[in-house]
Amino acid sequence: MTPVVVVKTRGKQLSKLAPVNAQQRLIQLWLHDKPQSTQKCYLRYAAQFTAFLGGVGKAICHTTVEDMVEFSEHLHNRGLAAPTIKTYMAAVKSLLSFAYKTGYIRFNPGAAIKLKKVDQRLHEKVLTLTDIALMIRLTERADYRYKSQQIRDVLILKLLYVAGLRVSELVGLRWKDFTPRERTGQVTVVGKGDKSRHVLLPEYLWQELMDYRGDALKDAYVFPSRKGKGMQPLQRQNVDPIIKDAAERAGLREKVSCHWLRHSHATHNAERGTPVPLIQQTMGHADLATTSGYIHIRPGDSSALHLPRV
Repeated sequence: MTPVVVVKTRGKQLSKLAPVNAQQRLIQLWLHDKPQSTQKCYLRYAAQFTAFLGGVGKAICHTTVEDMVEFSEHLHNRGLAAPTIKTYMAAVKSLLSFAYKTGYIRFNPGAAIKLKKVDQRLHEKVLTLTDIALMIRLTERADYRYKSQQIRDVLILKLLYVAGLRVSELVGLRWKDFTPRERTGQVTVVGKGDKSRHVLLPEYLWQELMDYRGDALKDAYVFPSRKGKGMQPLQRQNVDPIIKDAAERAGLREKVSCHWLRHSHATHNAERGTPVPLIQQTMGHADLATTSGYIHIRPGDSSALHLPRV
């Protein structure tokens, strides 16, 4: 990734390539300045879209507004939730907008598509403090073949909740990102858009992390994969089963994911009266409105409670 490079109009260059190669090159250029985690997701969305177009004998350069509407319906028929469909469509709109700016297509069909606001229903994705405590405590008592793996899973649960990390941020952590601060320490997190933030950790969690580190090198990943001798990170798709197993131990029937712990971090802090800008800073929200949304999903009071019984 070369963030200082700006892609300008390259329509003539792309037009010299074979259609399939031009489409692949277009997607590469579209992704080149995006964070690694975003690239993986957007590449998957683009692959779904181009496969859909291929099914009707089309390519990106032939896309119409009708194709986008039909792609949205195709995603709905696959059983995807409305927020997920919106994410797919936003990525496709971004790709088509880039294709238009580079001169690869003469008009932008995505500009005619307006994405509706979707009810994210965050309140359904917030765990109680008891739920989270059970997930952690029962994982600590679970029967693991390897003790080190058990400690790893417990720390993953704690970091996702206590530090409010995204799963992509979690798996990208290296020991060099941790800095001592008197009796505790802070972790430097690289979030969306390669923006860094510093999260001060509670003393107990800092000590548990340092005990877990042992003699690991500073460039080693905190949660490495089994391959690469600590120099390859745990894949994000391998974190979800850890969370789901912990949720099952706690008797939770919902399909709990990593992001539920992050949602819970924000909601529990908002309920405790933690200043909203501090929550925003810790979680790495670009917009204060995003953080403020957590204040309203489980209100502690409402005018409904102040009316006489009827």
